[in-house]
Amino acid sequence: MDIPLSITLPWQQEQPAPAFTEDTDKFPESLPRYFIEKLAPQKNARIFDPFMGLGTTGFVAEELGRTPYGIEHDRMRCEWVAGQLEHWMNIQCDDAADMDKLGLPKMDLCVTSPPFMPKHHKWNPLYGGDPDYAGYDAYLKRMGFIFGKLAKQMKRNSFTVIHADNLTHGTVYTPLVRDLSLLMERFMALKAEMIINWDNAKPDYPHTHCLVFKNA
Repeated sequence: MDIPLSITLPWQQEQPAPAFTEDTDKFPESLPRYFIEKLAPQKNARIFDPFMGLGTTGFVAEELGRTPYGIEHDRMRCEWVAGQLEHWMNIQCDDAADMDKLGLPKMDLCVTSPPFMPKHHKWNPLYGGDPDYAGYDAYLKRMGFIFGKLAKQMKRNSFTVIHADNLTHGTVYTPLVRDLSLLMERFMALKAEMIINWDNAKPDYPHTHCLVFKNA
């Protein structure tokens, strides 16, 4: 399958973020819609997001006639998403690292945006800020563990799309896209590092990145 290295998608949030969070926590529906239509064209395909957040991947999956599955550790977000989905029973409030214990079926496509962590932070989002697991190295180790579980959750020859951004804070640069790519390449074949250019973009966010992997 031909996967382009660069595309342009509209920056338009079709549904507003809930009142308990910010719009910046939600990416446009155009992003998961593009990958679901291209990489999981069959109706009723199982679309998985182990870091479901505000549910954009799940909402778009249902809109397109696919079946969403997701994991979200934050209970408020999980309940808000599940309360709006027809397939609410497929959304679980849990840790993505425990996905193999949840009785999930094999998935046809994964489109996800993991929590980002800059190198200079100590607060590790994968452990809720537990000081025993502080720092970027602990974050990457845990993310690699989760990616190993994710690869086993996917069907053979299925695709996984990981959305990520490199992060800059003053003089500190975090090559998050590269680091996540190196972790996932232990388990799946990298097929493309795509640049997603935003049409009608915010001035400070003209593009983003999506890593596309294929399971063996």
